[in-house]
Amino acid sequence: MYIVTNTIQTETDDSHKIIQQFTAGHTKESMEAVDGFLNFQLMHRTLPDDPQVTELVVLSRWTSKEHQKNWVNSQAFKKMHQRKEPKDEATGEKKRPGIISSTIAEYEVLT
Repeated sequence: MYIVTNTIQTETDDSHKIIQQFTAGHTKESMEAVDGFLNFQLMHRTLPDDPQVTELVVLSRWTSKEHQKNWVNSQAFKKMHQRKEPKDEATGEKKRPGIISSTIAEYEVLT
Protein backbone atom coordinates (compact mmCIF):
# COMPACT_ATOMS: atom_id res chain seq x y z
CA MET A 1 0.00 0.00 0.00
CA TYR A 2 1.06 3.58 -0.69
CA ILE A 3 -0.13 6.66 1.24
CA VAL A 4 0.14 10.31 0.27
CA THR A 5 -0.57 13.16 2.67
CA ASN A 6 -0.97 16.83 1.92
CA THR A 7 -0.71 18.93 5.08
CA ILE A 8 -2.18 22.35 4.47
CA GLN A 9 -2.03 25.21 6.93
CA THR A 10 -4.87 27.66 6.38
CA GLU A 11 -6.16 30.83 7.91
CA THR A 12 -8.88 29.58 10.25
CA ASP A 13 -11.44 32.04 8.87
CA ASP A 14 -10.99 30.58 5.36
CA SER A 15 -10.61 26.91 6.29
CA HIS A 16 -14.27 26.07 5.61
CA LYS A 17 -13.85 27.10 1.94
CA ILE A 18 -10.87 24.79 1.51
CA ILE A 19 -12.65 21.92 3.30
CA GLN A 20 -15.61 22.40 0.97
CA GLN A 21 -13.34 22.26 -2.10
CA PHE A 22 -11.86 18.94 -0.98
CA THR A 23 -15.14 17.35 0.03
CA ALA A 24 -16.80 18.42 -3.23
CA GLY A 25 -13.97 17.31 -5.52
CA HIS A 26 -12.73 14.16 -3.82
CA THR A 27 -16.03 12.38 -3.45
CA LYS A 28 -16.37 8.63 -3.55
CA GLU A 29 -18.12 8.94 -6.90
CA SER A 30 -15.34 11.01 -8.50
CA MET A 31 -12.59 8.67 -7.33
CA GLU A 32 -14.17 5.20 -7.45
CA ALA A 33 -13.18 4.62 -11.09
CA VAL A 34 -9.54 5.59 -10.49
CA ASP A 35 -7.41 2.47 -10.84
CA GLY A 36 -5.61 1.59 -7.60
CA PHE A 37 -7.39 4.17 -5.42
CA LEU A 38 -8.44 2.77 -2.05
CA ASN A 39 -9.79 5.70 -0.04
CA PHE A 40 -9.48 9.30 1.04
CA GLN A 41 -9.67 11.06 4.39
CA LEU A 42 -9.70 14.74 5.31
CA MET A 43 -8.69 15.67 8.85
CA HIS A 44 -8.45 19.05 10.54
CA ARG A 45 -7.36 20.70 13.74
CA THR A 46 -6.90 24.23 14.98
CA LEU A 47 -3.30 24.71 16.05
CA PRO A 48 -3.21 24.79 19.87
CA ASP A 49 -0.68 27.63 19.99
CA ASP A 50 -2.30 29.69 17.21
CA PRO A 51 -6.11 29.56 16.87
CA GLN A 52 -5.87 31.70 13.71
CA VAL A 53 -4.33 28.71 11.88
CA THR A 54 -6.17 25.53 10.95
CA GLU A 55 -4.23 22.51 9.73
CA LEU A 56 -5.84 20.19 7.22
CA VAL A 57 -4.39 16.79 6.40
CA VAL A 58 -5.54 15.20 3.17
CA LEU A 59 -4.71 11.49 3.17
CA SER A 60 -5.15 9.16 0.20
CA ARG A 61 -4.46 5.43 0.13
CA TRP A 62 -3.40 3.57 -3.01
CA THR A 63 -2.64 -0.02 -3.86
CA SER A 64 0.80 1.05 -5.14
CA LYS A 65 3.04 4.02 -5.86
CA GLU A 66 2.62 3.34 -9.57
CA HIS A 67 -1.17 3.70 -9.33
CA GLN A 68 -0.85 6.99 -7.46
CA LYS A 69 1.67 8.39 -9.96
CA ASN A 70 -0.56 7.34 -12.88
CA TRP A 71 -3.41 9.29 -11.27
CA VAL A 72 -1.27 12.41 -10.73
CA ASN A 73 -0.21 12.33 -14.39
CA SER A 74 -3.76 11.84 -15.69
CA GLN A 75 -5.97 14.44 -17.34
CA ALA A 76 -8.67 13.73 -14.73
CA PHE A 77 -6.28 14.74 -11.93
CA LYS A 78 -5.27 17.91 -13.75
CA LYS A 79 -8.90 18.83 -14.32
CA MET A 80 -9.82 18.21 -10.66
CA HIS A 81 -6.87 20.24 -9.39
CA GLN A 82 -6.90 23.17 -11.80
CA ARG A 83 -6.95 26.42 -9.90
CA LYS A 84 -9.04 29.37 -10.93
CA GLU A 85 -7.46 31.87 -8.54
CA PRO A 86 -6.06 35.09 -10.00
CA LYS A 87 -2.31 35.48 -10.47
CA ASP A 88 -0.17 37.69 -8.28
CA GLU A 89 0.87 40.64 -10.43
CA ALA A 90 4.39 40.81 -8.94
CA THR A 91 5.35 37.13 -9.13
CA GLY A 92 2.98 35.73 -11.75
CA GLU A 93 2.10 32.87 -9.37
CA LYS A 94 -1.48 31.92 -8.70
CA LYS A 95 -2.88 33.29 -5.47
CA ARG A 96 -4.35 30.78 -3.07
CA PRO A 97 -6.52 32.76 -0.65
CA GLY A 98 -6.42 31.44 2.89
CA ILE A 99 -3.60 28.95 2.32
CA ILE A 100 -0.47 29.59 4.34
CA SER A 101 1.53 26.50 3.37
CA SER A 102 1.21 23.03 1.87
CA THR A 103 3.50 20.04 2.33
CA ILE A 104 3.15 16.72 0.51
CA ALA A 105 4.61 13.52 1.97
CA GLU A 106 4.58 10.02 0.46
CA TYR A 107 4.83 6.73 2.35
CA GLU A 108 5.28 3.07 1.54
CA VAL A 109 3.28 1.07 4.08
CA LEU A 110 5.43 -1.62 5.67
CA THR A 111 2.92 -3.42 7.92
